[in-house]
Amino acid sequence: MPNAAISITGLNKSYEDKVVLKELNLDVPEGSIFGLIGPNGAGKSTLIGVLTGLLSYEAGEIEINGLTLNGENELAIKRDLSSVLQPPLLFEQFTSLEFIEYVCDIYEIEKDGLVEKAYSLMDFFEIKDFAKIKVNKLSSGSRKKLAFVTSVLVEPKVLLLDEPFEAVDVISIDRMKTVLRKLKAKGVTIIITSHILEVVENLCDDIAILHEGLIIAYLDAISRKELQRDATLHEIFQDYVKVEHKDGIVDWL
Repeated sequence: MPNAAISITGLNKSYEDKVVLKELNLDVPEGSIFGLIGPNGAGKSTLIGVLTGLLSYEAGEIEINGLTLNGENELAIKRDLSSVLQPPLLFEQFTSLEFIEYVCDIYEIEKDGLVEKAYSLMDFFEIKDFAKIKVNKLSSGSRKKLAFVTSVLVEPKVLLLDEPFEAVDVISIDRMKTVLRKLKAKGVTIIITSHILEVVENLCDDIAILHEGLIIAYLDAISRKELQRDATLHEIFQDYVKVEHKDGIVDWL
């Protein structure tokens, strides 16, 4: 197995009396596109929030690119990490281009050629016409695409994407996949949470199923190939989380 870009051991996270992540253990291979799937409330967004440093946690150890996630290493880790959260964190009074330039300045990205790259990616995702439009005027899909473009332009080594395809049109989803494959070819490690299992199935190398705060299945390329001889990822997912069939409830319709 390749070296782990992200290694999580015994992670616990609670909100008041509700335990969201329970003794969670997970290794994400370096330079891979890693899928994290699970039902609503499974803890996916919470895990992404912890990895970005936005959320604290009660117990456990996290290493990102060989550095332990703590106050001492926080700046070094964040310099190499970018994310698209759900919903995206944007500055509402900036224009789209101002937001990109501001974030890239924080990451100390070379200014020469930055605007050209920004316009190129915005054009690719059909939001170039919104470059001088304030963020608070953008649709949900355009906001998501702006966050994605910005996360790519900061040249991360680790990219965390929480529901990146939600509210995004089909053409732009395909273009996101193209960009993600290019980033993977450059050695970037990518974690994606998504409810669109068909995209995860076709895009990701390894997939973990998170359910009730626990990783209940880890499917690498070999095990996926074996399992998917007889079932789709959707069917495998339903089997693991033991989905209760309730078709009879709506017989009155």
